[in-house]
Amino acid sequence: MALLAGQALFNALLYPLVDAHDYQRSWGGPTLVGAWLVHAAVAVPVVVAALGVLRGTVAADRAHERLVSVGRRPAWPILLSAVVAVGSALLLNAWLHQL
Repeated sequence: MALLAGQALFNALLYPLVDAHDYQRSWGGPTLVGAWLVHAAVAVPVVVAALGVLRGTVAADRAHERLVSVGRRPAWPILLSAVVAVGSALLLNAWLHQL
């Protein structure tokens, strides 16, 4: 997830260096500035959401550690891990198919 967020931010902020081509058919085209702004406007919220997901994952892990340290073993961390794994796989699949 962090790799995808970093790649999205890199592509958005350095768009002219990453994808120098005809901007007529690009998002935000026909100018370089328009394409740059649109790509940044899309990537920044994606990065913020990805960081939120990572923060939530860390919080869930810490909560699980606290529960395990007192001897309780709830089932919700396993379910949460499965949901995050499936969601990450779907996101990676969608990202790979856009290339």
